[in-house]
Amino acid sequence: MLDVGCNATIRLKDNILANQENRLSKSILNKAIKSGNEFGWRQNNVMEVIQAAKQIPMGIIGGQVQYVLPDGTCELYWLNIDPIERQANEPWETYCNRTAEESIIKFNALIKSADIEEEALASFTFLADKKAIGVNINDFLVFMLYFDDTETDLFVS
Repeated sequence: MLDVGCNATIRLKDNILANQENRLSKSILNKAIKSGNEFGWRQNNVMEVIQAAKQIPMGIIGGQVQYVLPDGTCELYWLNIDPIERQANEPWETYCNRTAEESIIKFNALIKSADIEEEALASFTFLADKKAIGVNINDFLVFMLYFDDTETDLFVS
């Protein structure tokens, strides 16, 4: 394993860097928006991605809101869906199921309670400037998701 920072752990395999996201199906990955080394999805795909990770099984470390534009990325890291960390002696499948369920609950609560666009415009003049010239910034709204595959190989044949 190679730790490359706060949000990504990359697995070295045959001298090729592979993200946990690569365990997801091609149909899920085809819906992803890549931002640097991170993967995110549109709001209408988030539940499908979380359920797919749960089935693999992978844990959900968390997620955050970003606006990913061709000329800049704005991270609203305080708008997150981070579940409780893995507990001592928590079985892998229990952890994966729990983090998926917690992520879904937090995602639904975030969508219902936060005015994401208002938060973005108040926090980033870059986005306010884009909106002022007619850009629909919500076309660039992405929900980044981060996964844990520490013990996935024990359950995948």
